[in-house]
Amino acid sequence: MTIRGPFAAILLALLLVSLAANLVIAGFMVAHIAGPRPGGDIERIVALGVRAFPPEIGRGIMDQVRAHRPEFRVRLDAVEAARQRMFEAMRADPFDRAALDAAFADVRSTTNDVQAIGQNIAADAIAQAPANVRQRIRPPGGPFP
Repeated sequence: MTIRGPFAAILLALLLVSLAANLVIAGFMVAHIAGPRPGGDIERIVALGVRAFPPEIGRGIMDQVRAHRPEFRVRLDAVEAARQRMFEAMRADPFDRAALDAAFADVRSTTNDVQAIGQNIAADAIAQAPANVRQRIRPPGGPFP
């Protein structure tokens, strides 16, 4: 039996709406399962960074990051403020190259501060891990081209 006429068009429209709704729901489910883990922006940033480490080391790093969260927050706020000043220098009229260079240097400095704290925490966690766990450390995504 073949369905024709307005009933067929309505049925087809309902099927397409149903398919779209199912795809949206599936997308939300996948994002919930594979997306960022709960926590603040600091935990999400660190979660990306610890992918190269075995879970034992990753947990140690995350525990230390949580313990140093206030210090990280202050440093990340400083990075954000430096970035804002950098963009303001880019948009300034008249353009001042020296001001932009100083803003770039400030962004580098504040970013290096955050990186130094993170590297110190990672080094402590790695130092506490046994050799067989350290042997499982791999660069994420393989070597650079």
